[in-house]
Amino acid sequence: MTEAKTKSVNMTFPALFSYVMNTNYRSMSGILGLVLSFGAIVMLVIGWNTTSGRQKAIFIIVALMFTVINPLSLAFKTFKQLKTSPSYKQPLVYTFGDNGIGVSQGEEHMDLEWKGVYRLLMTKYMLAVYTNRMHAFVIPLDQLGDDKGKILASVVNFTAGYKPRVSRSLKRYQSGKGI
Repeated sequence: MTEAKTKSVNMTFPALFSYVMNTNYRSMSGILGLVLSFGAIVMLVIGWNTTSGRQKAIFIIVALMFTVINPLSLAFKTFKQLKTSPSYKQPLVYTFGDNGIGVSQGEEHMDLEWKGVYRLLMTKYMLAVYTNRMHAFVIPLDQLGDDKGKILASVVNFTAGYKPRVSRSLKRYQSGKGI
């Protein structure tokens, strides 16, 4: 048995926004939205000399919809959620151990066994530990400090026997020693 690592983390805007963008743009609707926007860009470029001003305006709006407007909207919503949601006012305390992850905030506590991990996704700013297709614990990587590599290696190695989906960026931690 190894010693459990406990980390107190505050949610950060880059971590939460990274999670929101991944959730939105890795779904079928997000991919279709991007295809629609890029299709509008192609149609705008190809038909520049043959389309009317109204058609150009429509193509420009559709092109900007999922490439600029939606990400800005998501950024504002994420910022508002981070500032107004009571769940982000107090830090979450994560305890990483042999049996799973303990999560506590104030008086509330929950244990997540390693076999309950559905997916692991890491971006530049966060680690998302999914418990099902839509729900995840979002852990800002900058809050893990010097133990980041050990914790990530432990999470990957402890869940390996249960075969969750693991993002490519976490594959390098598969042979690490962990905690």
